[in-house]
Amino acid sequence: MLLSVALFAYMSFVFVWHLFTIHFTSFAERFVSPEGAEVMSQVMQLNVAGWLVLILWGAALRRWRRHSVFYPAIFMSFFSIGFLLLGWTIGLYSPMTGMVLVGSPLVGFILFGFPRVAWNFAFTVLVVLLLAWLSVQGYSVHAIYFVKYPISQDLLSYYWIASTVAFMVPFITVVIILVALLLRRWAYREAQVRDQALHDPLTGLANRRELFVRFGNELARARRTEQPLGVCLMDLDHFKRINDTYGHGIGDEVLVRVAEVLRHCLRETDLVGRIGGEEFVLLLPDTELGGVESVIERCRASIERSPVTLEDGSPLLVSASFGVVIYENGEEISANELISRADEMLYRAKAAGRNRAEFWSGGAVAAC
Repeated sequence: MLLSVALFAYMSFVFVWHLFTIHFTSFAERFVSPEGAEVMSQVMQLNVAGWLVLILWGAALRRWRRHSVFYPAIFMSFFSIGFLLLGWTIGLYSPMTGMVLVGSPLVGFILFGFPRVAWNFAFTVLVVLLLAWLSVQGYSVHAIYFVKYPISQDLLSYYWIASTVAFMVPFITVVIILVALLLRRWAYREAQVRDQALHDPLTGLANRRELFVRFGNELARARRTEQPLGVCLMDLDHFKRINDTYGHGIGDEVLVRVAEVLRHCLRETDLVGRIGGEEFVLLLPDTELGGVESVIERCRASIERSPVTLEDGSPLLVSASFGVVIYENGEEISANELISRADEMLYRAKAAGRNRAEFWSGGAVAAC
């Protein structure tokens, strides 16, 4: 509907120009034919009325929240017919006709898809060629609006040049603005799709795919720089019991709360992701054993101190167990092997009573 409004305004502008030209300028006396002026008035009335009808139709569809498969088809067909009639009236070889033939498909392909616009464009080009052939053969008058064309080797009307520029500038401006807006919208949608592909929709954390890509990059960097890398596999304690007792809605709240706590506890250089269910992976680059112990304990204690409030106002206490491994000294080991070691330590932490962390290096961090 927005395009209908823009084209209604554009055709109204051309109509006003036509009325001003034939009534108040000497240009009409020299160049405009009476018959052409009458045809131009009829063409512009048709255009203005047609776009007004399309505006009202579009407004009704929007108000009733309905979609019509016929609206885009009729829009494109009327666009072609309206500009073809205008081009036939003032001259098919005018810059404005070429501008419409080039600019309209550009916007149309983005808005309406390739097949519809391609068929309309092909139809328009064939009609232009047919009208040009009829004009050359003498069956049709070229540029019926004029007694004599205002731009030739012998004549040069600055009024017509200025008018042509005035016709072109609004159209080109609208095309540029629409293309810019549509490209920005595409970029926004692409960013949304990319974000959805790389992040867990519930918690907003990195998903399994993104996490392991980043894991591979961090592991390669740790090998190259010979810096340590902390890898932690975290699992919420008794999460199935929470779902079974309070429902999956409360379970989702727990996951979201834990994700918020982990974000708050970790540094900007750290990475946390949810790899499925109640399992999370934490990556701590450039962090030795002492630093990893401090970060993991901060996460464990913060989760324990961040209950979820139930509907009756009572707190639901949550805890987590951690299995941790430190990659260091340029060891030749894969990301999957590191996760396996962390998983083994997680199993040990759960077997030892949960709400604690166990380290592959042999040490254990007991629950506070």
